[in-house]
Amino acid sequence: MVSEAVAGNSQPRKRALVIGLGKMGRLHLRTLLAMPSVLVTGVVDVDAAGKALATALGLDFAHAARDFATPVDFAIVATPPETHRDVAVPLLEAGVHCLVEKPLALRARDIEAMIAAAASGGAALAIGQNERFNANIERCVAILDGGAGHVATERVSPLWPDANQPDAIADLMVHDLDWIVRMEGRADCDIRILESEWVGERLRHVTCRLDFGARRFDLTASQSGHARKRTIEVAPLGDALQAFDLTEMPTAPDADPLSRQAQSFLNLCDGQPAGVSTGAEALPVFWLAERIRGFCMRPALAAQGAT
Repeated sequence: MVSEAVAGNSQPRKRALVIGLGKMGRLHLRTLLAMPSVLVTGVVDVDAAGKALATALGLDFAHAARDFATPVDFAIVATPPETHRDVAVPLLEAGVHCLVEKPLALRARDIEAMIAAAASGGAALAIGQNERFNANIERCVAILDGGAGHVATERVSPLWPDANQPDAIADLMVHDLDWIVRMEGRADCDIRILESEWVGERLRHVTCRLDFGARRFDLTASQSGHARKRTIEVAPLGDALQAFDLTEMPTAPDADPLSRQAQSFLNLCDGQPAGVSTGAEALPVFWLAERIRGFCMRPALAAQGAT
């Protein structure tokens, strides 16, 4: 096995476990394998494809985190959101730092349970809100520089084939809610729904306006598009509008959002200042998302109100 000390450095490498090898789990795994300060000790997944990948990479494998015997310093939890609490709480209580993919949870009590477990175990709890580290988002925040202005974002993805996947707010809009709440320093704002579309019990498209007073944000999240789209426009008061494609990233290997987020998480684990999204920051974002969802009236309710 690879030495647990970074070459030329007496600091031990942090031992990592990646739990869940879907799209995001594999991206996290690739990111960690490229970091000299990290030693990926193994992966956890439920199917044969995950085991095959672990074998190909020479990593230990288990079907459940509780069955993984090798000690680890931190874990990436990239399982479906409804499982996050069950996976993360035992790890956090045992003192294992966790970065949990967004959305942290679909219920407030699950978020609160993970926060409590982290406090009990003295572990760091972070959320995979990697758009915080998107250079174009950072550019827009700098353009506003705390002044008045208007921002419009659009996040479009093809409709998820799995009805159990998070809706458009939890899957897409949560990225923007996270950095907006962080920039504003609060989640209370006026909300206006401009468009919404439900498919059964699933909210698959919403455009809303969040008014914080000096700054106004028009956010579109849609799972009914034909192609992936991620754009942002920012117009400071009295200045020209500037538009950015959020998929256009810097080419430097350590400049991509996932790499920057991973390093920030390691800083948090070491008790250093870090910009990674934390468990405490997840609750106001969750409640803002719930307010927006609550204003998106389901067709059945709308029909009742019209009679």
